[in-house]
Amino acid sequence: MSSALSAIPAMGQGRQVLTDGIAGRDRVERLQFIQAFSPQSDTSFVVSDSLGHFEVDPDLMLEMLGNVYLKPLVSKPRPKLTLVNPFDSVDFYRQGRERYLSQNQFFESETNEDVFYFDPDVTILREASVKARKYGVVRDKVTGYLDSLILLASPEWVCEHGFLNDWHGYSHHPKDCVGCSLDTKEHLAPKRGEVYHVVKYVPWPGHPDGLWMVDMNDRPHDVMYYGPQYTEEELLEMYGMSKAQGYHPVREFYEPDELDLASPTPDYRNLLQWRPAVLTDENGITEVPFAASDVNTEFIGLVEAIDGTGLIGVRSFTFRVLK
Repeated sequence: MSSALSAIPAMGQGRQVLTDGIAGRDRVERLQFIQAFSPQSDTSFVVSDSLGHFEVDPDLMLEMLGNVYLKPLVSKPRPKLTLVNPFDSVDFYRQGRERYLSQNQFFESETNEDVFYFDPDVTILREASVKARKYGVVRDKVTGYLDSLILLASPEWVCEHGFLNDWHGYSHHPKDCVGCSLDTKEHLAPKRGEVYHVVKYVPWPGHPDGLWMVDMNDRPHDVMYYGPQYTEEELLEMYGMSKAQGYHPVREFYEPDELDLASPTPDYRNLLQWRPAVLTDENGITEVPFAASDVNTEFIGLVEAIDGTGLIGVRSFTFRVLK
């Protein structure tokens, strides 16, 4: 089956709410260079004016797909960046409006049991849980690098005997202990999520040589090392950086071709068409053809539009697919 959509965007009224770049201002009000980069791009530079205003233009953002990081090169007095991100404006003006996200369709059988319309060869596992084997925080290359710097600057270290040292009062090689402080030659960096031995020593009472003994109130045991814990916001603040959402690659979704349409295999798509960039004519009209699936249900269509001045509008509609 095939269908066509004619959409006339309903534009909003009022002031411009969307720009193509990232605008910002250093509240210290000075002229300076600002380093701009993303995990996928080389470093570029933008220049602020004498009042601290600057902009990352669209051409530069196209080279920095994904999140954009900004770092002022002048550090004293400490910069205070304020960013105006176009995506934040869109989110603000979309508050309270219904969201239409692609998700699997659920239907009910005559016994009121959930039925999942997928490929017949797919087995659905119910009440399955997924657990991570090791501790970890998902970060991109930039914040992951900053996190590594924090870890390298941490005073904790691991000796060749597998003990974690200088960690919350635990140390296999106390600095003031004559017998063991020089007993190791290698200081290894601890790894997050690894298990290490810990032991706490106390001075041996009355010993003339200044030896230490194991603290009997805190016997040796194993711990999992997590290292210094900072949020992404704290990491960026510590290194004088700011982060903004940039352009992302266009997502691609499956669309059947002529051979797929002629196949006897049922088509259970619930996302029929995704067009992130459609141009209308001078009257605001365009036609978007698409192929419907074999799911016999009501579908929701959503058209979001932006005009040449940055005003946004939205219109939704429904239709039903019948065999």
